[in-house]
Amino acid sequence: MNTLVKYIIVLLLVLNGAMAFAQNQQRPFIWVKQEEKAPLLDKIKNQAWANAFYKEFKQRVDKDILLYKKSPEDFLKQIPFDWSKQKAGSTPPLKRFEDSVDENNTDRSLQNKFLQIGIDCGVLYFLTDDKNYAQCAVDILNAYVEGLLQIQPSTEKGNGGWLYPSDHLREARIIGAQLPIIYDFVATYIDKNKKAFSIGLNKNSNFSVENAQKVFETYAKLAVEHGHTGSNWSVLESFSLVQNALALNDESLRKKYLDFYLVKGTEQQDALPDVAHKYKNDGDVYPETSQYSNGVAEFTTRMLLLLDHYNPNLHLGQKYYKIPFSLDRWNSIRYPNGEIIRFGDGHRRFEAPYDAYDMAYLLGKNEGIAKLTTKFGPLVTEGIQSEKYDRATVGKRSGGISPYFTPLQLLWLEDIKETHDVNQTALARTDQFSHAGVFLQRNLSTTKNPEDGLMCFVGGGQMVHGHASGMDMELYGLGQVLGVDNGRGAYRTDLHENYSRLFAAHNTVVVNGASQGEGDWVNLGINRTQLVTMEPKPLETALSPNYSFTRTNFLDDRGDKAEATQERTLALVRTSPTTGYYVDVFRSKSALPNEYHDYLYHNIGDELQFLNKDLTLKPDENRFQGNANVKYIYNKNYRNPGWHFFKKVASSEVYSKDVSATFELTKIEDKKNRYMHLFMLGNTNREYTKVMAPPTFEAPKPYDKLPTPTLVVRQKGEAWTNPFAVIYEPSFDKKPDNGIQTLEKLETAGVFKGFKVISNINDKTITQYIINQALDAVYEDKDLGLVFEGGFAIITMNQNDKLEKIYIGDGKKLTMDKVTITTKDTKSLGAYIDFTTPEYQINATDNAILNLK
Repeated sequence: MNTLVKYIIVLLLVLNGAMAFAQNQQRPFIWVKQEEKAPLLDKIKNQAWANAFYKEFKQRVDKDILLYKKSPEDFLKQIPFDWSKQKAGSTPPLKRFEDSVDENNTDRSLQNKFLQIGIDCGVLYFLTDDKNYAQCAVDILNAYVEGLLQIQPSTEKGNGGWLYPSDHLREARIIGAQLPIIYDFVATYIDKNKKAFSIGLNKNSNFSVENAQKVFETYAKLAVEHGHTGSNWSVLESFSLVQNALALNDESLRKKYLDFYLVKGTEQQDALPDVAHKYKNDGDVYPETSQYSNGVAEFTTRMLLLLDHYNPNLHLGQKYYKIPFSLDRWNSIRYPNGEIIRFGDGHRRFEAPYDAYDMAYLLGKNEGIAKLTTKFGPLVTEGIQSEKYDRATVGKRSGGISPYFTPLQLLWLEDIKETHDVNQTALARTDQFSHAGVFLQRNLSTTKNPEDGLMCFVGGGQMVHGHASGMDMELYGLGQVLGVDNGRGAYRTDLHENYSRLFAAHNTVVVNGASQGEGDWVNLGINRTQLVTMEPKPLETALSPNYSFTRTNFLDDRGDKAEATQERTLALVRTSPTTGYYVDVFRSKSALPNEYHDYLYHNIGDELQFLNKDLTLKPDENRFQGNANVKYIYNKNYRNPGWHFFKKVASSEVYSKDVSATFELTKIEDKKNRYMHLFMLGNTNREYTKVMAPPTFEAPKPYDKLPTPTLVVRQKGEAWTNPFAVIYEPSFDKKPDNGIQTLEKLETAGVFKGFKVISNINDKTITQYIINQALDAVYEDKDLGLVFEGGFAIITMNQNDKLEKIYIGDGKKLTMDKVTITTKDTKSLGAYIDFTTPEYQINATDNAILNLK
């Protein structure tokens, strides 16, 4: 038998199997199949959570059924119809919504509510065979089908819908995804009874399956032909596409539309393989901001379950497990207080999606994917045991912009019978989110008090829902995110468009007053922050319990007036279980003449106070108004860099000395005063400005409503040889006796090399030399007997000038006293030595050679 004949035989067997599978499908089959009814009833009887869920679920629906049975006409007339366009004897067209605004919120909510009632009635008909549920579901379905078909869908390919002419993205989730599920549950009932209440005739009439099929195909077609690729849109529209495809009785049409999801998309719709392509490694996330990224994973996890349930031969869970595997990834970027780092349009608060974890666990169990069951079994168990997650709760009807999933909890989930260790691995000291250019460091305290934890990140990059942030950072301390970016409020407002999205809302450097986004997503594209070096590397073991650092770079070349190369070193230094500080060294230089660079730092609080008595400020309200009236075009042209929103602007003349300042917070609800102390090394041709920036979204109350004190430091000329060199120290003390006392510059021939920091920690003085320079540069201090070749190191001396600790995060060679550390190859080394223990604590990279005489 030749190869061609074998291929034909195999192909015929596959096709015959597919045809037999399709022909054996009897409704319902989208969410649940008839053969699953008996096990479901057994689960409801014997599993406590399922029994409690079912009782609450049925009670909720039965309240609606009582109203329906009293008067189907009055009940159905609550659905928002456009009665002014009713034709005699016909169901009126449904109301259309040009915009989603407060004025039509009640009507929009009712429209969603009745679709959810229809699904719930379908589920209960399946479980109970009670025809009252079936008839209510059929009547609701009929009202929507007949009300829709009198309306012409939009032909606008971007986001044109049907009831939402300019917002198919919303309509696909709250309307399109629901109608096919109602039909699937009551299709066999319709075949036998064929009657539905007609609002136009005020009596029963024939239900038109043909019209229903037109609606399902129209919604599937809208998803295929509208929207755009490369973002979360395709995933958000996918339940309308797939569930409407599955509601089609013509199997060739069903396959046609399913293939748009399973195989190959269109110019407006990404297919599942396109989405999965973003998840190259275990732990990768969809490259958007937090809620949008995790929404992709949550939706797709349910979709994998649904389609594998529809056709067990697909094994989509096995093929695309990396998508659900990412569901808990955002937990790894939590601050000690439970909030998460924020970039782009992401939110500060992030609730663990335990219901999605449950679905991921179920997918793993169904498909035999150990990576999913071993990861999500403990997470679900922890959620249940901690009472953060309750499977038995039905709750109120969903008002969110999402497909309706509530009954799936009852229909799909089972008891987790395996024993799971809920003690999850501790959060890593460092991590990265490469799509956002984010590199974070954390140092949790041995006190286990979130107020003593330290954490920071540097990042920035182009993505959908990203901001033109430059190389941004955030700083955490005293139980709060103190050094903040603005976040995001309401979309399409002037504040969002021309401040929150732009450089001035972030802790970054603006070059020549002209840093901006350009190209890519809505003309906000920026280059991605790139990692130069980091210790410890993301997710790896740290050399030191007290120190870590990152060095990153960024190219600010969008537009044509910045043209800057930048580098940022951000280090975290813990000095005791309750104290520590951050080191920020930002280098920036432009290729253009007459350059200047503005360093921005926003810190929530009441005010910023400079402590230098000879640093005087004068009102300077016009300083940042140059672009305030630039023509703004939605999603195309912005008033960059956005600093025209700054108020109460006051600036100094040129001031070359070191500067100390304090951000004070006195209004947080726990009534603890907090302070962020700032120490900046001086330089020539430098001016200092303090402003009040717009309130920071999702800041602790009342600072979410109050202006944000912000420091702006302008360096005239390059800021590379002598960069913006700052230390930030959070403290509960206004004048900390326990913390940094003095700061000096380390320099060689007028070039910045680092800091000398003297601190008082628990009544003991320590001196730390923090060296930050190019990897091939050499710093020498003859008084210390120190020679260091490399990029980053910290030397700690006690109050008797005795060497206590050496930390090399990135270096080639260090000699000091009787210590010599060198690399045995051409690569950089890392090392940490603690001389305070009886037997020195030593951690080093494999290429480090240590000689301790």
